[in-house]
This record gives sequence, structure tokens and C-alpha cells, in this order.
Amino acid sequence: MSVQVRNGVALQWTDYVGDDVPIHAGAPWINATSHRLTRSRLTFLATDEGQSGGLQAAVVSEPKTGETTNLYRVLLAEPKVFNFPAASVAARAELRMRTPPIGEWLPHLAVLYPGFDSFVASSGGPTPALARVLVDAVLSWAAEHTMKAVSFPFVRSDSVLPQVLAERGFRAIPLTFRSKLILVGQSFTEYLASLSKNGRSQVTRDRRRLAQAGIRTERCSFDEVWPNILALRCDLLKRYGLKVDEDLETTNVRRLLTCFGEEQTRLYCSFLDGRVVGFTLFVIWHNSWYAAYTGTYEDPRTRGVYFDHAFYAPIADATAEGAGVVDFGVGAWEAKRRRGCDLTAVDLWVYALDAIIERAIGVAASVMRREDGWMKT
Repeated sequence: MSVQVRNGVALQWTDYVGDDVPIHAGAPWINATSHRLTRSRLTFLATDEGQSGGLQAAVVSEPKTGETTNLYRVLLAEPKVFNFPAASVAARAELRMRTPPIGEWLPHLAVLYPGFDSFVASSGGPTPALARVLVDAVLSWAAEHTMKAVSFPFVRSDSVLPQVLAERGFRAIPLTFRSKLILVGQSFTEYLASLSKNGRSQVTRDRRRLAQAGIRTERCSFDEVWPNILALRCDLLKRYGLKVDEDLETTNVRRLLTCFGEEQTRLYCSFLDGRVVGFTLFVIWHNSWYAAYTGTYEDPRTRGVYFDHAFYAPIADATAEGAGVVDFGVGAWEAKRRRGCDLTAVDLWVYALDAIIERAIGVAASVMRREDGWMKT
């Protein structure tokens, strides 16, 4: 057994985890997102009984860090990204008076990949033994560097981590669901046939309404529509109450395109009166398509257009190209389920290394509920 902890995103990452890993641990995604999360990134690498693997992590040391990584913000602040039930959110104001302010929760360590995912990366899937080695290494490093807590923010229930984290004393807190569409057949007609009767009716109504509104959706060349894509991204960030940085958005998207290459990217845009009113950018990893970026203008005439550029048009192409899965990530899970997606529970797992923060986590967790399944408005 051997363990290494490296600052930043380690150059040896792919050598350890291999190629047969989920997209967020694959070399293109890792290279494209190495600058994200926080200023201080860590890589944990381990080998156990001939199997190698790793974890990515970020040190959260600034109060302004967003809720997808910042433990205080996801548990106690007014949510900007997650669509938690109203009653759960309403209770937070009183809880904030009973718990330490945000600065006292820092620093803490968040173990995740950019893209709302936390898992042990190892080609073909990790053994529980390898996962234990890596989780122990994380806890050891966190204690040595006086972290207040360790979080695994986006752990899927079907992975090896829940068992290992529970054994190590982590607390599970309900968060959301991840949505994946398992493709069947080789045409959109076969996709429709795979849905329930209500699902087929929903899709048919969506497409009829959009056609009547004069909306068309097609695959596009990135450079031809980039100003429109940037405008839609900034609009989405504003609606979620997030900081808008056009230069950063440009860097993020272009790095993704560069690392995956033209053959592994698909961009779908919806047009109304010659104007781009919605888009989704997919990246392809092995036989899976992943919805990496999206944006849609809010307008009565564009109601439901998201599903045309995020679901219907790409599903038709992905099926024809022989893809096996379309990964729609987290959020809005009920709307995705109705259109054929399988759901996997995603939880936040947390371990406090500070007695005061441990009590505060218990208080905050008492009102946490899994986020609602409808789109946040």
C-alpha cells in the first residue's frame, strides 16, 4: 500500500486512475477544469494490492466560495444553486443564529470534481479496500492541516463510497438526484416508445408547442454562435444570483472545447426569429454524452425550449451515433425522470474535525431535505 498527496492536479493522475473512469475523472475533463473549485487543489493517489486510484479535493478557505463546495453555504445560507424545499430553507434563518458564522467553519476540505461529483477514480471501478485507503489519507491530511471538517459533497448512492464513509464515521445529508438516460434502439422513435404513456404525451406536447411557436433546434458550430452562448451563460448566472465574469466563462468553455476536441463535443441551439434563445453543450466520453453547459432565456414563447436543445435534438443524434448513455447531471430531476431518466440519489457526506462545527452540522442537518425535482425559477 502506498499513498501520495500532491498539490494541485497531479501530472500522474491518468497514470494512476487509468482511462476506464467516469467523465469527471477522465483526462480531458481533468485538464479542462484544473483551474476550478478553489485556489488550493489537492490530489490524493494510492495503490493497494495492485490497484491504483485517486481523489481530487479543494481546500475551502474563503467565505465567498460557492455553495457547491462551501459547507456552510450549502447547509445554512440562502441557496442560489440548489432548489431545496421552501420549508427547509425558511428554517435556516433561525439556525444561523444558533451556529457559528461562516468564517469559523474555515478552512475545510471538500473532496470532489468540478461537475457535481465525488467518487474514487480507478480504472474499472475501485475496490472497497482502495477506497478505504484513500478516505483514510484524506482524513489524515485534514487532521494534520487543522481542517475544521471534511466533506464529500456529491456522493452517488450506487458507488463504493457510502459504505466506506459510513464506516469512517461520516454523516450523510440528503442533497439531490443525478439523472441519466439509458439509450435504447437507434432512433428517436424508439426513444419515444421506451417512455411511459404519460412521458410520450409530454414529449409530443412539448415538440408540438415549440413547432407552433416557430422554434427550431439544430446542431451548431461553436464559433458561429459564441456571442449568443456567452450571453445565455451570463443570463443564467444572473438569474441564479451568481457573479458574472465574461472572461472566466470564455476561458472555461474554450478550455473544455480544446481538451475534448471537435470530435468529442456537440452543441445544440434553439432559434426563435433568427435569435439563439437556448443551448446545451455536450462533451463525449467513451459511449456517454454529458451535458456540460446550458442556458435558456426566460420568455413565455420559449417555455419548454430547454428540453428541445438539452433532450430531444441531442437524444436523436446520440441514439443514431450509437451512444449508450446521456448524463444530465444533478438538478430538475423530476422533469428529467418524466422524460425517461433513471435517478440515483446523491448525498453530502461530512466529517467534523472540530467539536463546535460538529454540533453546528448536526443542527443544520436536522432541517436538510433533498432538493425539489422541478426547475428552479
